[in-house]
Amino acid sequence: SYQPDTVKKALEEALEPLGGLSWVKPGMRIALKANLVCAHKKEAASTTHPTVLAELTRMLTACGAQVVLGDSPGGLFNEPTLKRIYDVTGMQEVVRAGAELNRDFGEETVTFPEAVCAKTFSCTAWLQKVDVIINVCKLKSHGMMGMSAAAKNMFGAIPGTKKPEYHFRFPEMPDFANMIVDLDEYFKPVLHIADAVVGMEGNGPTQGKPKQIGALLASGS
Repeated sequence: SYQPDTVKKALEEALEPLGGLSWVKPGMRIALKANLVCAHKKEAASTTHPTVLAELTRMLTACGAQVVLGDSPGGLFNEPTLKRIYDVTGMQEVVRAGAELNRDFGEETVTFPEAVCAKTFSCTAWLQKVDVIINVCKLKSHGMMGMSAAAKNMFGAIPGTKKPEYHFRFPEMPDFANMIVDLDEYFKPVLHIADAVVGMEGNGPTQGKPKQIGALLASGS
């Protein structure tokens, strides 16, 4: 369940085989790249549940880290849009736990020669200004890719209004999938955590039905 004590215990158990958070150093600035795809309440199972993010924030700040949380949903990547999404999705719970919400809405153009598809792409600047990224996704079905989890979550590094351009550039599923992997390999999150306590099935990633799964999943990079 999403009871805070239950979530904290599950996070500790999931991270223990990976060495826990022993790698976190005091003063380290850590990005929590959540899935905040749209302004849906947490009960809709479209977005990373705030309690998962809040308990993870408490664990990180106890290690002396500074935590910033963000995403670039579809649509405008600006203060009014993100304020509404932060509020509706319950991210104030994460603020109370010690995180700050990203309010840097700058964009950068990146060159990544090693990429298979995305050799040049636009990205949100805030992810370039942290020491490490923790990728905290939601386990959902997805109309194009079949499943949305850790790999797909990094598509949120593309500014919202630019996302349709990438669907146009990579209309075939293999190319789109390679583009997603390119983003993962460029940003190299140090840790991936999947909120699969309640996932989504059916017409995902936003119009499906909540599905009780009862798990938190974790993986190293």
